[in-house]
Amino acid sequence: MKTVSLPVVALALALLPVTLLGASNDRKQPIQVEADSLEVRDSENISIYSGNVRLAQGSLLIRSDRLVIHFNDEKELVLMEMSGKPATFRQLDDEQNEMLGQADKLDYHEAESLLVLKGNARFSNEGDTIESSSIRINIETDHIEAASTDPDERVRMVIQPKQTQ
Repeated sequence: MKTVSLPVVALALALLPVTLLGASNDRKQPIQVEADSLEVRDSENISIYSGNVRLAQGSLLIRSDRLVIHFNDEKELVLMEMSGKPATFRQLDDEQNEMLGQADKLDYHEAESLLVLKGNARFSNEGDTIESSSIRINIETDHIEAASTDPDERVRMVIQPKQTQ
C-alpha cells in the first residue's frame, strides 16, 4: 500500500463534483472524507477509501463501505463508485427539500452527469419515492429512468399528493 501526502489527497478531493443533485451552495463548502483506510494508486489514477466511508460537503452526506474515485491523466474526475449494504446519500436542494438515495452500488459518471443506483435502488424526493433494481438520474436535466433487471420485478413509485395552500 502506498502512503500519500496530504496535498495529493487534498487535490483529489477538490476535484470531486459532490453536489450531485442539491443545493448550489454545497459546492462552496469544504469536503470532509473519513474512512478506515485510503489507498492511492497513481499509476492507475484511482483512490480507494475503505471501511465506514463518510463524505460530507454542505448538505451532502454519502455513506458507503467503499468509495473508488477514478481520475484521468489530468487528475479530473471520471467516475465515483460507491458500494455498501446499502451505500446511501442525503442532500438538500436549493429549496431545502431532502433527497435520499440508496442502493448496493452508486456510480457517478462525471462526463454524462449521470448518477446510477444499482441493486435494491431507492430514490426519494419531497416524499415521492422510486424503487427498482436500477435507477438512472441525469443531474443536469433531472431526467430519471428506472428499470428492473428481473422480469418478475416491477418498478414501484409512490407519488404524494401536493399540498394546497
